[in-house]
Amino acid sequence: ILLFGNQKGGVGKTTLTALTANALSLPPFSRRVFVADLDQQQTLIRRRLADLRDLDGDQVPPYKLEAKTIAELLAEIEELDRAFDVILIDAAGKIDAQHPAELQEITKLLALADFLFVPVIAGNYALDSTLDYLRLAFKIKARRPERPLEVIAVVNMAELQTIDARQLSEELAEIRAMIPALRVMKTPLHRYSAFRAIDTLTSLYIPGKVDKARANFRQWIEELVKIIGKK
Repeated sequence: ILLFGNQKGGVGKTTLTALTANALSLPPFSRRVFVADLDQQQTLIRRRLADLRDLDGDQVPPYKLEAKTIAELLAEIEELDRAFDVILIDAAGKIDAQHPAELQEITKLLALADFLFVPVIAGNYALDSTLDYLRLAFKIKARRPERPLEVIAVVNMAELQTIDARQLSEELAEIRAMIPALRVMKTPLHRYSAFRAIDTLTSLYIPGKVDKARANFRQWIEELVKIIGKK
């Protein structure tokens, strides 16, 4: 069970969910994938409907995508876990600093997840929001030693050799100094229009030498598969 989460908006949680679901559900990975769209905006659901409309319904969706409430997902999670190889949760990441961890809605989802991938981007005061979210995640991780939660940062929308890239590197170093147990994926996802234009039916994974965006994605998803394959 995977969750891309961060209370900071605009870091690419839904996009990463779609990229991952598409790739894992199609060859060569061919996993049985379920995506729970818990976001009130239902971005993935609306995107799926538009994709099927554009293709006149000729293409069978590669994975099952359903809108769920948190209560519905909690009630169905055991059945879903038996039916699918991978469950991805697309959820809003907001946390309320006035409430204890056990009362946070995101806590209920993190209690289900095997992996929390936290997208981080440069600038726009992203560090504070990410730190608050990570601290909550590690509180939850400490409460479930019998079923470890893996927390991994993902550098998203990276731009090499820029001031933003240097700033993000420094911020990640600060975060890891404060939270030494945090893992960071070695492969960043760069800022490519192919990622922003992703649909809910097509995988960007193509083995062999391809364009820069797909080569970057191939390296990233192969690293992610190795991470989740170890559990």
